Amino acid sequence: MANVCGYKFLVIDNQDLLEINHLKRKTNQAVKHPEPVLTLDAPWDLQSTDSFDYINVIFDPQEQLFKMWYVVTGISSDAYWERGRKTAYATSRDGIHWDKPIMNMVEVNGSRENNYIIGEMFSLNYNIIVDPSDIAARRYKMIFTIQSEESEWAKFHSPLCIAYSADGIRWNQPDHVNPVMRGVSDDLWAFLYDPDRRKYLLFTRRVPNLPRDISLYESYDLVNWEDKGRVLVGGDELDPPGMYNLHALAPAFLYEDFCLGMLGTMCFLPGAESYSVFNRPQKDYPTKPPLGHLNVQLAYSRDGQNWSRPRDRSPIISNGTPGSPDAGTIYPVRNGPIIIDGDTWIYYGACAYNHTSWSQKNYLAEHGNDARQSHCCMLAIMPEDHWVSLDADNKEGSFVCKPWGPPHEIFVNADAEGGSVEAELVTPYGKVVPEYSRGDCVAITANGKNQLLKWKHGKSPWETIAKDHLGGLLVKFYLKNAKLYSYTFTLPDPNGQLEQDRINARWCESIKHRSNNWGQNSNEPAI
Repeated sequence: MANVCGYKFLVIDNQDLLEINHLKRKTNQAVKHPEPVLTLDAPWDLQSTDSFDYINVIFDPQEQLFKMWYVVTGISSDAYWERGRKTAYATSRDGIHWDKPIMNMVEVNGSRENNYIIGEMFSLNYNIIVDPSDIAARRYKMIFTIQSEESEWAKFHSPLCIAYSADGIRWNQPDHVNPVMRGVSDDLWAFLYDPDRRKYLLFTRRVPNLPRDISLYESYDLVNWEDKGRVLVGGDELDPPGMYNLHALAPAFLYEDFCLGMLGTMCFLPGAESYSVFNRPQKDYPTKPPLGHLNVQLAYSRDGQNWSRPRDRSPIISNGTPGSPDAGTIYPVRNGPIIIDGDTWIYYGACAYNHTSWSQKNYLAEHGNDARQSHCCMLAIMPEDHWVSLDADNKEGSFVCKPWGPPHEIFVNADAEGGSVEAELVTPYGKVVPEYSRGDCVAITANGKNQLLKWKHGKSPWETIAKDHLGGLLVKFYLKNAKLYSYTFTLPDPNGQLEQDRINARWCESIKHRSNNWGQNSNEPAI
């Protein structure tokens, strides 16, 4: 697609479509890496009560290096809540094989020869991002909460603080502004920077947080935050009765024209969550999924404020089979996945037991009260655009996109092995364009992205009919035994001006639509 400008359309929602016939919209799963990528296996990981948790992973483009921050926390059989958290640091060149560098910063078990960068505290919880909008000295940003014996006694609830760093290792806390917000959840935020709006977004649970739902806070400076209200509330007719808790929208991240979120959903007794956390049901009690089960589903938004969930609530990361490292609960990293060659790398914390006290105690009893292998870091990869697809079986289906172009080329990301994807060009009046009918189309029968839709005469719509159909044509796609994830239209762009216009159009869309300015007069200042 050299010297062209591409416009990609995902089929997650109906915004770009006019009609869908005999197709099912399917939520797809990421492909798991077969083994954990990081566990507590260093020579200094000696305490049987230690457990691996609270993972942040980024790819630093300047250093071409994957970086991971994780918490080592204490878990014992006589307490449900972990106590004491110290932060460790790891790096990787390929994202699979990780090194735990000796940092010589924190003394643990009488030695500084370890990879810890922040010493043990009563409770430290954080999200880290690389901020492209700030100077090098503040390139890394952290939002965090911290607890102590004194704050527990005072009944503080998770005051939110900020820190910054040049290297992600040595952190500065601006004591003239901390804390910057109070009353947020105690756990699992999604933290990202929106470059179009030049705003930081924080998705978190609200206090009180039972039943749990997701709220949005926005800030230009990380100090002054605006409460945008609840954006996702759990439990509808498509959820099982016990799924009324949204554990977290973490991470949330920008992907093409969407803001996508990985929604942690967990099941408890409706209205009696605390009881089911501490009291095991009898063996014949009908619970499906199991109590305390936590998986990851998809949520999506066009503007970061108005969120939806697919009707197909299949998990995008599925729990493992009994005995596997992620059989119980899954916690994706908080700071957004990493896009590599179009594929989305999703690191997640995996736990072998469910999110209940009795499940934890059962695991520890079976493993000699050694918690070190109860949690680990795993990786799942979502192939490019595979989040949601339009699927057809033996019965052919079709969909029609809104008027566009006419395009120079049409590409599809689809799996048509054993089936086919075909198309035709149609005017908005419903007339098939001569030489661009379905019969003129060369069927796509392979699996892959960037598959060029070809015509038997070998010509391009832009070269032959564009001037006769100014204002746009419809494209009608036909699918049989196939899955379609996205389609892309291109236009010739020899000097790159269209690409610049496309980027600017997205920015204009952001500052007009997302800032709620449509109702103002043109001579009024923006909100």
